[in-house]
Parts: sequence; C-alpha cells; structure tokens
Amino acid sequence: MVGQTEARKPTGVILLAGQPRTGKTAIAMGLAKLLGQETLFAMLASSKLFSLEMSKTEALTQAFRKAISVCIKEETEVIEGEVIEIQIDLHAIAEAASKTGKLTLKSTEMEIVYNLGTKMIEALGKEKVQSRDVVAIDT
Repeated sequence: MVGQTEARKPTGVILLAGQPRTGKTAIAMGLAKLLGQETLFAMLASSKLFSLEMSKTEALTQAFRKAISVCIKEETEVIEGEVIEIQIDLHAIAEAASKTGKLTLKSTEMEIVYNLGTKMIEALGKEKVQSRDVVAIDT
C-alpha cells in the first residue's frame, strides 16, 4: 500500500492494554471522536480474546466487522429426508485411494441425488447411515 494514503487510512489499529478501570475505553472513544466520523471505533474486552468459545482471530474479525458495520448474513439450506440409496465408488488415483459416490435422498417435497466427496462419505460412514434412515443435510 506504498503511496496509497486512502487505502492505508482505514487500516490503522490502536490497541490499549492495562489494568481495569484506568480509562482506556474513555481515551479510545475520545481519540476516535477527535479524529472524526470516518474513524471507526470497536471496543473489545480481553475476555473475548481469551475465550474458549472462539479463536482470537474470530473475535478480532467480529470486532472489525462490527466497527465497519459489515453484516454478513449466512443462509443455510437444510434438507431432511429418507435415504433411498447410497452408492460409493473407490478409485485409485496416483497411488492414493479416492472415494466418490452418490446419495439419493427423498423428502416430502422432492427426491434429489447428491454427489459425494471423500469427507461426506467418511461422515456418513461414521454415523453408519443406511438406506431408510432419515437424515438432515446442510447443503
């Protein structure tokens, strides 16, 4: 970003660390206000960074997204139905076994055939999925 002042502007990050109740948040909010409305401000407690529930990277990413008002809407489609058929093929490719296959799933609304990769085949095998089982798949 050499020479690209406008591109560098939003990448400045200031981290304040110290003992609780010493005014870190007040100083940061005052600085952000003095720098103008274009300056983004995100407060992040250290307990979020050291949480066992999410990684540090995820906690920082969420804080940055919040600061820049990015809202990512995750849409998932889950199909639930009866397994009609599981067909798994083994292939030897360059001395490594690869698995492919097809899963026929029937719901009240449709019947669909999914192409399966190695990870999905392993997951189905781990759960011992067979014909006539009812499963839910996040497409």
